[in-house]
Amino acid sequence: MPTATEPAPTHDAPPRGLLSAKGSAISIVLASIATLVIVFTMLQSPDDETPQMQSVPAQPNTVSQWVAAPAEPTTAAPTPKPAPLAMDEQGFVDTAARCDQRQQAVAIARTTRSAMVVCRQADGTYEYQGIRLHDGAALRLDDVRVIPTGFEAHNDGTTYRLSSTELVVLTGEDLLSRDAIVEYRAG
Repeated sequence: MPTATEPAPTHDAPPRGLLSAKGSAISIVLASIATLVIVFTMLQSPDDETPQMQSVPAQPNTVSQWVAAPAEPTTAAPTPKPAPLAMDEQGFVDTAARCDQRQQAVAIARTTRSAMVVCRQADGTYEYQGIRLHDGAALRLDDVRVIPTGFEAHNDGTTYRLSSTELVVLTGEDLLSRDAIVEYRAG
């Protein structure tokens, strides 16, 4: 029989601190795996959001000329689809949205409210020509730049962004209108 002065028999059990360290390490590994599974699941799920267009800082204006009043803001009520306009390789026939014979039409587009054409000049610069369909007001801008989604034209603080899917009109950073393209031809 052991006495109080004799050392207690040793067991093959690991020290208590070692069990605690192993348990912590296993918990960390399991939490990391669970996090990776969640991130992977989120990346694989379909993204229902539509892509957002980035804002581009306004550039200095160049000579531009209005033939009529500025565009009106978009209303909430849907507008009816206008009668088709005759289109050829220069733009819309018998309208101000048309390139002249010295220019090449690089984009011809129409929304339910307007028609527009972007013309490339012989010197490589661009010109934006558009008309408002309900009253025939015309707009011609020569401050036009190519952007990743299409073209951007500037006129006295107003920006017109034309892509194959929409025409966005901004005053500064304020949205005036966003109209879907119903007819588009790239030149």
